[in-house]
This record gives sequence, C-alpha cells and structure tokens, in this order.
Amino acid sequence: MLSFINTQPARGGILVGLAISIPHLFLPMDLSVAVASLTLVFIAGIYVGFAIINGRDHAFMTEASVAISFAALGLGGIFLTPWIIPAGLIGHALWDLLHHRKSHMLAEIPKWYVPFCSVVDLLLGVILLVSWSGGF
Repeated sequence: MLSFINTQPARGGILVGLAISIPHLFLPMDLSVAVASLTLVFIAGIYVGFAIINGRDHAFMTEASVAISFAALGLGGIFLTPWIIPAGLIGHALWDLLHHRKSHMLAEIPKWYVPFCSVVDLLLGVILLVSWSGGF
C-alpha cells in the first residue's frame, strides 16, 4: 500500500510539505498555531470539493462530516492545546490513505493526490511536533 512513496507525487508532497513547514520554524508560537490550524482546516476541506465534483450524496456527507471533525481539531488546537493540530495532521494522512481504495462513501480523487497529500500532512505534522517541542 505504501509503494507510492517513491513516486513523483510523493516527492512533490515532500517539496510542498517542506515549503509550508519551514515558516513555522521562524514564527512565534501563537502565530504558528493559528496558521497550522487554518492549514488543517483547508487540507480537510479539499475532499469536500472532490465530493462536490463527484456529485454523489453519500461521498459528500462523509467528506463534509470528516472535514467538520478536522475543523474541530483545528479549533481545539487554538483553544485547548496546540498538540491537537499535529495529531490532526497525522490523522489526516491516515484519512488520505483510506482514499487509496475506492469506496462509494468516499470522494473519488485523482490517483496522484493520495501520495501527495499524505506526505504533506505527515511531514507538516512531524515538523510541528519537533519544532513546538523545541527540537529545532
């Protein structure tokens, strides 16, 4: 299932993941948390767009429900503890992997998107964990 790691989309995910992660190394913690929260919400919302394009009600309901859950995690990261956000990003990488298999309950997405997005999510989540804990 993880054979896609050595693909062009995954390599693109590494570049984009680094590009959106590196600024967090220089931002004040409160601003980094706010930006990371918005990023989590945006990333989760993309699947709603795919579901709308697909035009399948079941997929839309699933994707919208999950996107709302990730938005709640983003808000929790702002109002409860910022550690929810990297956990949410890593969780979203797992959600990406679920889209590797076809299901009438999930949005149909371009084949390249799963390796791309899962790598972006995982990389950003791990970098935030390390950065916010003082590792960088």
